[in-house]
Amino acid sequence: MATQTKKRKKKSGGSSERRNIWLLILTTILILASVYVFTPPSQRINQGLDIQGGLSVVLTATSNDGNPVTKEEMEASRAIIESRVNSLGASEAAVQLQGDNQILVQIPGATDTKAALETIGKTGKLEFARLDSFTDEAVRKRIDTGDYGKTAMVTDEFGNQFPSKKKSSLKVQPGTYKALITGENITNVSVDRASETGTDYAVNVRLNGEGTAAFAKATRELAPTKGKIVIVLDGEVQSAPAVQSVIDGGRVSITGGYTLAGANGLRTVLESGSLPVSFQYSQSQIVGPTLGQGALAAGVLVAGLGLLLVMLYLLFFYRGLGLITAGAMVVFAVFYLGILATLSHFGLFSLSLSGVAGIVLTIGMAADSSILVIERFREEIRMGRSVRAASITGVRHAIMTSIDADLVTLVSALSLFFLASSSVKGFGLTLALGIACDIIMMLLFKAPLVRIIAPRTIAHHPRFWDIQDSKNAYQTFSQLGEATGVTAGEAEIGEAMNYKETARIIKERAGEEDPAALKLVRQLKGRFIKHDIGFLSARKIFLTVSGILVLACIAVVCIKGVTFGIEFVGGTSVTYSNTGDLTSQDITQAFNKAGVKDATVQTTENEGQKGFLIRMTETNAQTSEHIARTVADELHLSAENTQVSTIGPDWGTSVVRASLIAFFVSLALIIAYIAIRFEYKMGFTAVVALLHDLIIVMGVYALIGREVTPNTIAALLTILGYSLYDTVVVFHRINDNMKELNIRCSFMTMANHSVNQVFLRTINTTLTSIIPVIAMLFFGGETLQDFAFAMVIGLISGSYSSIAVATPLFSMWKTRESANAKLQKRFGKEIGTFAFIHDAK
Repeated sequence: MATQTKKRKKKSGGSSERRNIWLLILTTILILASVYVFTPPSQRINQGLDIQGGLSVVLTATSNDGNPVTKEEMEASRAIIESRVNSLGASEAAVQLQGDNQILVQIPGATDTKAALETIGKTGKLEFARLDSFTDEAVRKRIDTGDYGKTAMVTDEFGNQFPSKKKSSLKVQPGTYKALITGENITNVSVDRASETGTDYAVNVRLNGEGTAAFAKATRELAPTKGKIVIVLDGEVQSAPAVQSVIDGGRVSITGGYTLAGANGLRTVLESGSLPVSFQYSQSQIVGPTLGQGALAAGVLVAGLGLLLVMLYLLFFYRGLGLITAGAMVVFAVFYLGILATLSHFGLFSLSLSGVAGIVLTIGMAADSSILVIERFREEIRMGRSVRAASITGVRHAIMTSIDADLVTLVSALSLFFLASSSVKGFGLTLALGIACDIIMMLLFKAPLVRIIAPRTIAHHPRFWDIQDSKNAYQTFSQLGEATGVTAGEAEIGEAMNYKETARIIKERAGEEDPAALKLVRQLKGRFIKHDIGFLSARKIFLTVSGILVLACIAVVCIKGVTFGIEFVGGTSVTYSNTGDLTSQDITQAFNKAGVKDATVQTTENEGQKGFLIRMTETNAQTSEHIARTVADELHLSAENTQVSTIGPDWGTSVVRASLIAFFVSLALIIAYIAIRFEYKMGFTAVVALLHDLIIVMGVYALIGREVTPNTIAALLTILGYSLYDTVVVFHRINDNMKELNIRCSFMTMANHSVNQVFLRTINTTLTSIIPVIAMLFFGGETLQDFAFAMVIGLISGSYSSIAVATPLFSMWKTRESANAKLQKRFGKEIGTFAFIHDAK
């Protein structure tokens, strides 16, 4: 019978080893496939517009009749705008519906952004009307005298006026005139010079039969008196030529001092047809290719530096086990790049700067899961399991903990992707993909590798693989267990909870004043906590400090207020890079000359190149682009080194709304997940700790006056996931101990011991998470730095709150339960009072 059992175990072990080998073979195949798919990364992974440069605008629709915009109108508008964009000669342009009333237009590599802006959003409503049909006497008089269009003027700081390149047109109100023919009567459009000697261009249109007849009748009536026909486009008078003779051939010329680009733009608008609804520019971003590539280079540098520093730290701290972790990080990176390249191939992914921030962040998360595996593996050896057994049970427990924490973070990432707006979506996608890669890496590579090499390589070289101190600890705690009549694991827990109580039990059993087992324990060395730190003994102090911090932060926010970026209040930011010897005064004077008096100029630096960030209150995308170009021309700056981002006054409201929806949905889903996986009390206390972290971050932002941008919102929502990651790891250990701990004690004592069991992991994971974030803060561009600043505060606060806020609140709540209240009554309120099972009966 014993022989059969032995054979079954041997067969089971062989089957398990074969499964692990096949998993590693599968990993190797996936690595090779991933390398093939993403090589070279610069060509295989699509780059977003903010990296490769170009134009991105968000158009918000409003109906012309006051009724809600319909899906049919939005789809028709999308098709018309797409036709206009394609006529501009753009390659790989994207025109897609966004929400119920918005259209996102992205034109990577666009060079003539001014022409694109003037073309894609025009309603394109063309009308020809007789001047004598206008009912507004003042308007009719201005048109008749030619006062319907003039060159706009700009005034410098000395009061001097200069003509600008922009022309202002007379606006006329619908219903104040009667249209003779409209754009619907046009069958063909062409562009030609307005005259043989002039430099202006005209747009020539051919009319259909109905339009030809109407135009011929009108010109026949107006020719004797040289009456005028007014040409109106989108409510603005373009020209008002006098009729010299009857025009019955259906050919009409539209003049108005057009340049060639302007005439071609009007032709595009007329050929595509008029939009069924009106559009306003809610958001506009123009990025020079040099500026975007510089930001990408900074992001790649940060990602590489963060990965290298994390791997070096793990090698230093965990030696041989650090090698496995470093290998796991490499596998994670390869899988990640492979997935990004695959999605890019099918047009489902484009790497943005906010996406780079998500990639940098997942480096820390991948290190976090590896540390969980290493620490649990070492702990189980210390508790008495063989190296082989620890590689099975320890790795399984660690992976389950990591997956629980990853899934909580995944909830936040997916909420960002599906519910948030703007650049936050790209961040949410890369974060979600990173979490998926982390789980795949652990299951296919980390776990099988540890289980294969554990019984042979690791067991035979314990010092190199950093488990010698755990083996020594087991031997020492075994002797302590013999003296106290318990297992080595129970002896270690008892020694950690209250070494004085352990000493008392030994002395009672052995009758010795100074037992040898105690001497060995006191001399024991290793990288683990031998005696519990009284975190929960200081719970009132922790909660008081946290309460004061939260109230102080709320007070700072209420008194000083929070500074919101232009993404929320509307306005334009202009970035010039590689500006040479230009000074802030030069920039200010150039903007003043362009008519902008309220510009705020800030110096920047990217890869050693000096630059400037200018903010102004202008919310019209076309005007902002014109001002930025005018200043660039004045200062001899290239378009490649220019970025213009314009936010309409209503855009910030939609961003805030979407972010708040993502936030509250995340909270609800997180509470639900933790309640199902563990219990609802854990979910609520975890959310309290999370709110604590978010309030502190916002308080610091208000205190130093740093602007809140969409990247800040992304960071806050990431802190949501990261803070919960730490908290879930602690709660997971408490949950395990509630089921498995063979020691009788109060719930508060057991919770305090659970915190100590994962405390070393908390320190290491916080360090490995914060290393790439600090690299972002010091070496990343403005986008990455904005994100990193909030993350540094959030990571520190999140690590603190999981121990000092979430766990104390949960433990105090649980202690009120009847079963735990009885334990507290028996063992008292003092942390560390316990009894071994056989002594508790």
